[in-house]
Amino acid sequence: MKRIILSAVIFLIIFCAQAQSKVDDVDLIQSVYGMQKQELIAKHMKLTPDQSVLFWNLYNEYEISRKEIGVKRVKNIENYADKYDSLSDLDADALMKTTFEINMEFIKLWEKTYKIMSKSISSVTAAQFIQAEMFFENIIRQQLAMEIPLIGEFEVKE
Repeated sequence: MKRIILSAVIFLIIFCAQAQSKVDDVDLIQSVYGMQKQELIAKHMKLTPDQSVLFWNLYNEYEISRKEIGVKRVKNIENYADKYDSLSDLDADALMKTTFEINMEFIKLWEKTYKIMSKSISSVTAAQFIQAEMFFENIIRQQLAMEIPLIGEFEVKE
């Protein structure tokens, strides 16, 4: 039952996050995603009262960084969309370089957050949180992969 509810909520989050191009829209989506995700994290994490205050402070710091990376990803996708029909080698190189940098930023953020949480709360709690974050990120990446056309797109048969 938990998986069904979690899947439905995540689908809603992803659906709301599709194809937005204005900064205001990105901010709105980020805030909605953050609020819904926070509720899921709260239900997932098993925190003692002592851990709770510290965890949520660290979580809020994490979310600020995650949102900044998310904005970079959206801008990179918009750049790809703008250049899709006339993509040059230089454009492709720049887009891929930015994509790799964004992916590395997520990994570095997870590593940094894990180190801080494991020292201040516990390694199990930190791992539980980072595992959930990786789960959310994988769902987002999967949805983006389905929505963003490939260079020289071909039709996928279902």
